[in-house]
Amino acid sequence: MEGRLHEFRALLETSEDQCAIADADYRYIWANRAYREHFGRGDEEFTGHSLPEILGAECFEQTVRPHLDRCLAGEAVRYETEHTSGDGRRRQLRVDYYPLESSRGQGPRAGAVITDVTGLRAAEAELQRQADLIEMAGRITRVGGWSVFLDDGRVIWSPVVAEIHALPVRYAPPLEEGINFYAPESRDRIRALFNDCIERGIPYDEELALIDAEGQRKWVRALGEPIRNTDGHIVGAQGAFQDLTRHREREHQIRRFRHIIEQSPAAVAVTDLQGRIEYVNPAFERISGYSAEELEGRTPARIRSGNTPDELYRDLWTTITAGETWTGEIQNRHKDGTLFWEQEVISPLKDEQGRTINYVAIKQDITSLKQAQEQLRRIAYEDALTGLLSRPGFARALQQRIDGGHWHPAGLLVITDIHALRDINEAYGYQAGDWLLREFGRRLEGQAGERGLVGRLGGDEFTLFLPEPREPLELDLSELQDALTAPFTIHGTEFEISIRMGYTRMGTQQRTAEVLLREAELAQFRNRAESSEPWSAFTTRLFEETQQRIDLTRELRQALNEDQLELHFQPKVDLASGQLVACEALLRWNHPERGLLPPDLFIAVAEQSQLITAVGDWALERACRHLREWRDAGLDPVRVAVNVSLTQFQVGNFARRVRSTLEESGVAPEELALEITEGVFIQQSTALQRQIRMLHEMGVRLALDDFGTGYSSLLYLKQYPFDEIKIDQGFVFHLLEEPFHRNIVETVLALARAMDAEVIAEGIESARVGEALLEMGCRFGQGYYYSMPLEAEDFRWLLEQRSRLPLAGTHPPST
Repeated sequence: MEGRLHEFRALLETSEDQCAIADADYRYIWANRAYREHFGRGDEEFTGHSLPEILGAECFEQTVRPHLDRCLAGEAVRYETEHTSGDGRRRQLRVDYYPLESSRGQGPRAGAVITDVTGLRAAEAELQRQADLIEMAGRITRVGGWSVFLDDGRVIWSPVVAEIHALPVRYAPPLEEGINFYAPESRDRIRALFNDCIERGIPYDEELALIDAEGQRKWVRALGEPIRNTDGHIVGAQGAFQDLTRHREREHQIRRFRHIIEQSPAAVAVTDLQGRIEYVNPAFERISGYSAEELEGRTPARIRSGNTPDELYRDLWTTITAGETWTGEIQNRHKDGTLFWEQEVISPLKDEQGRTINYVAIKQDITSLKQAQEQLRRIAYEDALTGLLSRPGFARALQQRIDGGHWHPAGLLVITDIHALRDINEAYGYQAGDWLLREFGRRLEGQAGERGLVGRLGGDEFTLFLPEPREPLELDLSELQDALTAPFTIHGTEFEISIRMGYTRMGTQQRTAEVLLREAELAQFRNRAESSEPWSAFTTRLFEETQQRIDLTRELRQALNEDQLELHFQPKVDLASGQLVACEALLRWNHPERGLLPPDLFIAVAEQSQLITAVGDWALERACRHLREWRDAGLDPVRVAVNVSLTQFQVGNFARRVRSTLEESGVAPEELALEITEGVFIQQSTALQRQIRMLHEMGVRLALDDFGTGYSSLLYLKQYPFDEIKIDQGFVFHLLEEPFHRNIVETVLALARAMDAEVIAEGIESARVGEALLEMGCRFGQGYYYSMPLEAEDFRWLLEQRSRLPLAGTHPPST
């Protein structure tokens, strides 16, 4: 027995585990070598010494004693703790307490076996880390494992496999149920593969389709191999299962994108970080003329045109290397040397970590667009006939000079037109007229020189800018006129033209190009309307007059809306008896600030602003309303004459508007007369002639007003059915003093008799003139001798009186 105890003691003494025995008083009875060495003490320093003395009071009370007391009470105890060894390293210790039987009444004792498990726990931790990594890899890659055991039919699925099938984790289905998860078209295939594996030992690796428990279709990679026992017999199968659904979707998406890129009309190129081409699509090959083999490994410099500034390429490279997208237009060169334009978008291609790995360029061939833009620019800024700048082009070019700081105080802007170009077109044809316009433009270019600008504003109107005209200016303008009007030769025939010019000086006050053009236009309008000189200069007075005209136009439009206009009526009399036979409705504007205005102060503005139609229609409607009111009052009204502008005819449907007005007012057509000026002959047309005839056939009386002051043509006069001819007051006023005027009147009377038309003399201001006209055969007239124009109420009183004119001692109430 003692021999065995000696052997057992020797075994414990040589053990790597720390072993010790303590009594109920917490004193060491024995400790082996490993225990003693751990604390760096000899045997004599342990036996009989207390545990707190060796372990330390704090460690003993907090860690050792609670477990030791349980052991002394007869319970086996195991726990783990950390302890710092003598060399200062932290050690993981597993402590086992075993209760020992006492002998000879020595009381309870506890035996301790302390095992250093630091290495074991580190290995376990590493194993767990590896297991976690494997599990994480399985989750990320969607790979799981499975096993099938043939003896009992057990099927084991890893959590990932269960998840792929949309089943609870660690679900283990029967073998046939697992096979039935495969899609119908894959089911026979997996059954054949599995049978070959377990029967013949043939492993498999195949991509198949399955339908999970939620009805979702998925693609999986199924791998299997046989499991053999030690005798080499197949006892089951095991393998892996990978969800390829996302991979398949990505592959499908990649194929779709690649197809789109391959079929795209936009050129696509991918380069490495040094700009070397790695890929180009067919559109790139087609647009550049180079094959992919000719481009790959080279830089896009191969297709550069050489016309793009280096600054643009530097900006491009700086942008994309900074990780940003560059957009711009670049001109490149086709393999055959043809130049073409591309709109390019170049972006960095980044990996999952955000690092740039490639550059992708998407290019759209915009050559046709550029050509169309250039064509549109020419259309917008260039005159098609002469090749000169159009009005927008001229204004743009001049404004660019101004914006560039090139303001020339002495600069001169001239607008000129060719007088009577219509006659040249009629005499020589429109081709000759076009040739003249081109030749005139070339003469202007010769005058402009290299620093000037020339443009065609439209029709026969041109503009010329001279930055530094010669002085004196009048001499320069005279030489300009001579150069432009020098004889032209067309088809061997030499002819001359006349021109009209308006100009403005730039001066010291800077203005926009449009303002300068407007100033020159105002000067030309004035020259065209009033001046006998070949040119007119812009002055601030012209601008003020224009502004006044604009203001007056606005006020006239307001007058129509607020009913500020009114009609006054001047009697027409039988010169032999003084009997009232008719009247002329004369327009007046009762201006709220300027009082009663005669028509000569606003009719011209109405014609220029296109308000004349509205004003004329208002006068016609108001005259018919008065006629109806007088008739309703029981009076016997006389015919009312209303002045008509040619513009009212040009708007169209004037005859129908007159008919409608007569019908709405209930006035008979023979009670209305329309007075038309001789301008009808200048503007004569088939449409105008047809409307006048419609009015005549309707029964409306037609009068030719101011005869002899305009374009009088016996040929044209014969074509119009006028019932009256009115002799202008200028001839009547000087009838007794000027034989020429008397001869004109006699001629008009003779002409009227030939046309079977009546004659009305205007402007009779004395009895002697009236008597002279009567002696010459003129029966009717009007003028201040008989009556001034009367307001509507005063003329109504005159109708009531039916007195002869001029009135003798009796006057209308308001006069």
